[in-house]
Amino acid sequence: MHIILEIVAAVQFADFISGVMHWVEDSYDNPEWPVIGPLVIRPNILHHEEPSAFTKHSWLRSDSVLLIPGAIVLAAAWACGMLTWHVMLVVALGVNANQFHKWNHMPAKQKGKFVVLLQKLFILQTPQQHGRHHAKYKDTNYCVITNFVNPVLEEVNFWRRLEGGIAVLFGVSKRPDATVSLKPRRPRNAAIPRLSFNLFRPL
Repeated sequence: MHIILEIVAAVQFADFISGVMHWVEDSYDNPEWPVIGPLVIRPNILHHEEPSAFTKHSWLRSDSVLLIPGAIVLAAAWACGMLTWHVMLVVALGVNANQFHKWNHMPAKQKGKFVVLLQKLFILQTPQQHGRHHAKYKDTNYCVITNFVNPVLEEVNFWRRLEGGIAVLFGVSKRPDATVSLKPRRPRNAAIPRLSFNLFRPL
C-alpha cells in the first residue's frame, strides 16, 4: 500500500510540474527570445490558435525540448546521491508531458484503444478536463497528465495568486494571449468563478 501511495504522489507531482511549465510558457515567455522563442513559445502560441496542429508532430519533435531539463534533473539527482525511482518516474512522465497533452487533442482512433481506456478510467487526463484550458481566457487547468491536480489548484486560485505575487514582487505582468485579445479580459483583481470540485464530471 505504501508503494502505491508513493507512485500516486510522484505522478501528481509530475503533473504539477507539467502545469508550472505550461503556465510559464503561456504567461511569461517571449516569442522573440533566441532559441526558446522559436522552439517553444511560438509553437505554444500557435497551439492556442490551432489546438490540433501539433498532433501531427512526431514524439521526438514534440518532446525533445523536454529531454534537456529531464537530463539535467537526473544528473543533478545522481550527483547529490538522490537518484531514486521516484525521481526517475517524475522525469519519465515530465519528458512525455507533450505526448499526454497531444492525446487530449487527438481523435480516439488516432491515439489508440489503450490510451482511450486509460482516459476513461481517469488514469490519464480526459479531453473534457483539458478542454477547459482552451475555453474563454485560456488561463486555467494548465496541468496535462491527470484529472486530479487541476481542480485543487483552481479551487485555491493558485495561478492568479501566483501571478499577483510576481506582479507585486518583480513588477512583471502576464503576457497577453493574442488568441483572446478580442474578448474583454477579466480584471486581475476580479473574483474567479469557482469550479466544481467534481474530478470526473464532463463538460
